[in-house]
Amino acid sequence: DHEMENLQREYDEFKQPDTDGDDRISRTEFVSYVKNYLSNYPGLTEKDYPKFEDFDHDGDGYVSFQEYAQQMAVQAQQAELDQYYAQSQGQSGQKEAQKANALYDLYGSAAGSDGFNDLYAQIRH
Repeated sequence: DHEMENLQREYDEFKQPDTDGDDRISRTEFVSYVKNYLSNYPGLTEKDYPKFEDFDHDGDGYVSFQEYAQQMAVQAQQAELDQYYAQSQGQSGQKEAQKANALYDLYGSAAGSDGFNDLYAQIRH
């Protein structure tokens, strides 16, 4: 099932910053993950990456998988728009296109899912 694969991949990505394995991302884990991620994409800076507050929808100081997935879907749409815009600018948009491509790689698997909770329950077991 394609949707299940996407969600599993997204869950795996969510677990990368979750170094203590408590199934949520703390601010400390988030900051260290972003630094590590950005080191792989020299064209990106911290201001290109969403802030912790963008993910922590309920403001409890942690990012749950549901918050992560919802935010990634929003970011994926934005990255797609940025990518499209950069391409429409031709050569002048090359730097933006690189940035958009890097962000799109990051958010690419974040396809919105209607049966999110059902799928999430399946991958947790």
